[in-house]
Amino acid sequence: MLMHKESEVNDVVSFADESGISKGSPCYTIGILNVPSEYLDEFNFKIEQIYKSSGIQGEIKWEKIRKSSGQINLCLNILKFVLSSPCTFHAIAVSKAPYHKWHRDEEAAFYTTYNQLLNQSSKGLNANFKVYIDQKSTKYPKQDEVIQIITNHMLAKLPTSSKIELVSMQDSKLHWGLQAVDILTGAVNTGYLLYFNPKSDMQMAKKLATFRMASILGWDQLAYDTRPNNMFNIWHFPIETRAIPDTRDIVPNFAVPNVSRAEYEVITGS
Repeated sequence: MLMHKESEVNDVVSFADESGISKGSPCYTIGILNVPSEYLDEFNFKIEQIYKSSGIQGEIKWEKIRKSSGQINLCLNILKFVLSSPCTFHAIAVSKAPYHKWHRDEEAAFYTTYNQLLNQSSKGLNANFKVYIDQKSTKYPKQDEVIQIITNHMLAKLPTSSKIELVSMQDSKLHWGLQAVDILTGAVNTGYLLYFNPKSDMQMAKKLATFRMASILGWDQLAYDTRPNNMFNIWHFPIETRAIPDTRDIVPNFAVPNVSRAEYEVITGS
């Protein structure tokens, strides 16, 4: 007997990272990239191809997007690939000022939003998730186990058969997924940061990458939140920041060109 697709339980590998936690940033973002387990090998192959064509040395990280068209194009190509693949990206972009818990206990507030994002990105999917988190220093060494327990408790209250089977802190050097989600999460946080402070002091390459990635999403700036979709989701938090500056649909524009070396040199004057 054939099962209806919505009743099937699938296996998903999720890769999670954060950006903007440091002092002085008005916002932080946590991102999760959901990759169907059956697609993981092809996903790894594609990200490795993008990496090899970029000219970047060592690990892929948003922090490294500093001074070349190749670095910018790495970001654009990762985003285009994710949008055209069975993968789904989810991010919670948090404005620190109105988030009261942040001012009482930053670590607890951070993991509260982590739990909420895991819950938001997994509910309704009828899937078993293995979640790999980029290693982060924490006051509580068993925090990954706590996230798993709390998130499953939250999911148990929802009409879904999704379950978080594993939450494990991993070395990002060993996972293409952690490196890809680092780029996407860093870009979303940078776009939100530029909304708060358009004159923020950062490398021109990051600004160019952020605005060109916004164009790929069909936007003029990477500062909006989204309605739920199966490609690229941004959720502004706390609730009073929703739809600020606006809520937009994702309208992928794969015709957005990469940045040539000559164009980069003209824009940056280098």
